[in-house]
Amino acid sequence: MNFCILTARSAVMPEQTIQFGEFELAPASYELRRWQKPVKIEKIPMELLIFLATRQGRLVTRKEIIEQIWGADVFLDTEHAINTAIRKIRLALGDDAEQPRFVQTVVGKGYRFAAVIQETASNSESERETVELRSAAGRQTASQVLAVSVRTEQVSRPPFAAPRRRGRVGLSLAVVSVAVSGALIWISLRPFSTKGTAPIRSIAVLPLDNLSGDPSQDYLADGLTDELITHLAKLGSLKVISRTSVMQYKGTRKPLPEIARELNVDGIVEGSVVRSGNDVRVTVQLISVANDRHLWAEDYQRELGDLIGLQRQIARTIAQEVAVNLDTEQKAYFERAAPHDPKLNEAYLRGLFFWEKRTDADLRRAIENFKLAISCDSGFAPAYAGVANSYNLLWYLGFMKADEAVPQARAALEKALILDPLSPEAHVGLAYLKHHYDWDWAGAELEHRRAIELRPGYSLAHQWYGYYLLSVRRLDEALAERELSRELDPLSVFKTLRVADAYVQKRDDAHATFWLQRAMELNPADGAPHYALSRLMETEGRAADAALQWRSGLQLDGDAKDLAMFDKTIAQSGFPTARRAIVEKLLRETTAKAKTSYVSPGTFVELYLQMGDKENALRWLDEAFAEHSSFLVQIGGDPTYDNLRGEARFRAMLQRMGVPGAR
Repeated sequence: MNFCILTARSAVMPEQTIQFGEFELAPASYELRRWQKPVKIEKIPMELLIFLATRQGRLVTRKEIIEQIWGADVFLDTEHAINTAIRKIRLALGDDAEQPRFVQTVVGKGYRFAAVIQETASNSESERETVELRSAAGRQTASQVLAVSVRTEQVSRPPFAAPRRRGRVGLSLAVVSVAVSGALIWISLRPFSTKGTAPIRSIAVLPLDNLSGDPSQDYLADGLTDELITHLAKLGSLKVISRTSVMQYKGTRKPLPEIARELNVDGIVEGSVVRSGNDVRVTVQLISVANDRHLWAEDYQRELGDLIGLQRQIARTIAQEVAVNLDTEQKAYFERAAPHDPKLNEAYLRGLFFWEKRTDADLRRAIENFKLAISCDSGFAPAYAGVANSYNLLWYLGFMKADEAVPQARAALEKALILDPLSPEAHVGLAYLKHHYDWDWAGAELEHRRAIELRPGYSLAHQWYGYYLLSVRRLDEALAERELSRELDPLSVFKTLRVADAYVQKRDDAHATFWLQRAMELNPADGAPHYALSRLMETEGRAADAALQWRSGLQLDGDAKDLAMFDKTIAQSGFPTARRAIVEKLLRETTAKAKTSYVSPGTFVELYLQMGDKENALRWLDEAFAEHSSFLVQIGGDPTYDNLRGEARFRAMLQRMGVPGAR
């Protein structure tokens, strides 16, 4: 990230009024007028506009802008700061980034003021007095400017304290200096007019930047991003992109129009988080990507204990800005009181951070943090839902047996729903248990539908409902749910593969192939789409193509020994034998692992099916049935199990599970 140092600078402003188009720019008095009427523009964008206009026609580099506007005393993300200032200039001028009348971007270089200007003398005493006052203000310390100029939510808290010691500037001053620089950029923000802008019907919340200079605070920025997405997804008339997709832009500096095209959205929310002790500053802005116009921006200073409630407040404000009409239930949701315990807020946000990682160790850490939040407030329903869904994932992903995970998930869900019957997360968790463990097919569907009703933009709810619909062989409905889940999470390889799988089960190979290839494009380093395409090609009788895809998967997995063994075997005996050799090796490794740690029976079932060993596959299916393995609900229609459909033991198992539409 590119940083510079910020100092309070004073400069002699030209005393000429600069006329361009319908605008007049009076540098001495810091005024911009359109048709003689004042145009509101903040200090930093105004200074940058003056700097560009006084160099009319000349390329001004980003380095020159940094040196002129900020100087070298306080940490600042200059890329973000310059981009923000340019957007605000264009907003004030009504300029179009794609077809600029006034400010032209020279990609990779800087900016040029392209309008024809005319200077007229200004003899206004008031202008000279104003610039003298501004110059004096410019000599104030950053702390003084922060104390008197930053618009916050009328909070009675002290500003961030100045650092107590010098040295290691990149770390020891990062929190305070970024907070100050953020304050200077966000001075006197007010909601911007949305008149004349295209309606916002879809939105992406980009990962909030952690500007604290401390990577250990990433959980805070990521957790707040999750919360904001969660609240916005409550709005059924607004499509909100899910976390998996937006997190791929963390740390990147892609142009917003490019991000919007990739995610297919009308609006972008971006911002940053700065923490200093128990104080946190959150800055957020809403941008219409159709014309790169800021619709709204705000700067909040809060204590750590207020953050969960703050995200709900921000989500409601954004809903108002994009003219979403809230129904009675949604209004009640956004008006709920939130806990004000710093320890609870921190623990819950850490829980969300680890839950999203989906590994065995991280899911267990998520449970620890959710339970810590519960210990702070036994009435905090979201933490119980977090515990339940963490146990559900540990079971689903094969890290934990059902008899260990399910009772704890169920107890947590019961508590969550008593505390908050309107919790979408709790209804998703209960739907999962009713479907995968209880085999309560009717009850599971009711819970799935209720979760989606409560949060229409909840990608995970659509994903799990899609699983349910496939298991009961309602294939068209299942495909629709999986496509909706992917639409809400368009960069997710996993959800793209789920769409492909739905087409496979519909026996629509052409569309399945399209989505498998799309998954490869999304992550060229992932071997899973290649193995899936290999299986599909083999069923079509395209053995040579199937072998190439299987080899590509092995190559991406990065095991040189496996790849060498595959190449040697396929040269001697062909693809089926080469594939079997790899599967036998995996089976030996899995059997050895099972002697010291838990391995889901589903892993053995899949390996034996790939080897064509029906007897052992059925034996492990019996083991899976005995422990209610989560994958069993899918066997009724999954083509993976086609070779077992003629077996009496297989049909009897489906009947005992009560699978609707099983064949």
